[in-house]
Amino acid sequence: MGLDAVNEGVARVNTDPGIGVGEGIFGRVAHASFRLASKRTHRLRQARASPMPQGGYSRKSPMPTGVFSVRFILAALAFAVSAIATPAQADTPFTVTGVEIDASGANALEAQTVAMREGQVAATRVLLNRLTLPEDRGSIPPIGAETAASLITGLQVSNEQRSSTRYLGDLTVNFSAGAVRRFLNGAGVPFVDSQARETLILPVLRGSGGLTLWDGNPWLETWRTGGFTNALTPVRAPDGDAGRMFVDAASAANFDTQALADIAQGFGVSSVAVIIASGGEGGVSYEGAILEFDGTEVVNNTSVSGSAGSYSGAASRVVDDLESAWKRQVVVRGGSGGELRVTVLYRSIDQWRSVQNALTGASLISNARLDAVSRTGAMMTLTYRGTTEQLRRELDARGAVLGEDPELGITVSPR
Repeated sequence: MGLDAVNEGVARVNTDPGIGVGEGIFGRVAHASFRLASKRTHRLRQARASPMPQGGYSRKSPMPTGVFSVRFILAALAFAVSAIATPAQADTPFTVTGVEIDASGANALEAQTVAMREGQVAATRVLLNRLTLPEDRGSIPPIGAETAASLITGLQVSNEQRSSTRYLGDLTVNFSAGAVRRFLNGAGVPFVDSQARETLILPVLRGSGGLTLWDGNPWLETWRTGGFTNALTPVRAPDGDAGRMFVDAASAANFDTQALADIAQGFGVSSVAVIIASGGEGGVSYEGAILEFDGTEVVNNTSVSGSAGSYSGAASRVVDDLESAWKRQVVVRGGSGGELRVTVLYRSIDQWRSVQNALTGASLISNARLDAVSRTGAMMTLTYRGTTEQLRRELDARGAVLGEDPELGITVSPR
């Protein structure tokens, strides 16, 4: 979890929707007192390693429970601190890529200035459309060059071409998450800025020569270069030759669930989309499905179909449809919400981190306070917006299960 501005520092509250840095976030960790104050820096001393018994630890001689507990608690603390200090990853929904700019002017400088100004406005509109639903966009104030510039933190131009009177290129724009949230909140516009879990796509091309997946496939290249990992429903295609190890075109087109489950596990995802396209740049039709796995079992199957004028248009339409469905699931209207005391269940540090990521990335959770932690569980207090059913759906999409136990009450566990 990154802070949106340096001046927020290690504050008691993150002023933007997302995860609050509550004063009590480390209020009680394994029944030990540890508190972050706003004007004090705390450093965790690295514990001196105890001598390892001769021969080391083996499977027959497991690590002593006390040693594991201490290491786990320190790792949990380190992860929680890094969650506050680590900046957002590159594939954030607040980055817009592939904005084409093309402008003319009386001279080269004027042409470049006009192109950059128009490109920033266009990128801002792309972002706001990404975060909002069509029925809410009428409340968005007009976007001019000054407003766009106030929301942007960085620009990058690729494929740059220029002459004495013309400037062309492709623009990548990075936006300030905090500034965008404040802008939309100030206008009273409902929005969603959390990403669902990533989907791996296998774009199969059907042509006169049969089915193609890995070689000479412009449909695959469209997904590799389209910047769709920045979407609210991020989608990526396998790079390089790694995918060939798991599936070929025929297996993908026939929805061989074992092969698709294998590639899902190989790439660390739970959802795999197989979308078969026909046609070319004169017109593309597509159909397929998105399979969601729990291990090797298919737990959800969503059909996809449509048409567009080009490969890029077809890919954009697929992602737009996925984003719209995601936003309708988690968008919040009205003042519903509340506070939940939950028990987080896990069996390893990796599972603990997985649940932490699900909670810190959920747009419906405005504050997550860690009250206590042990080797196999933690107590947390969540402040959330929307209904508990919306929260359940969003956490489920992020790989965590919001459940209920007769003894523990409300629980959160990795799926």
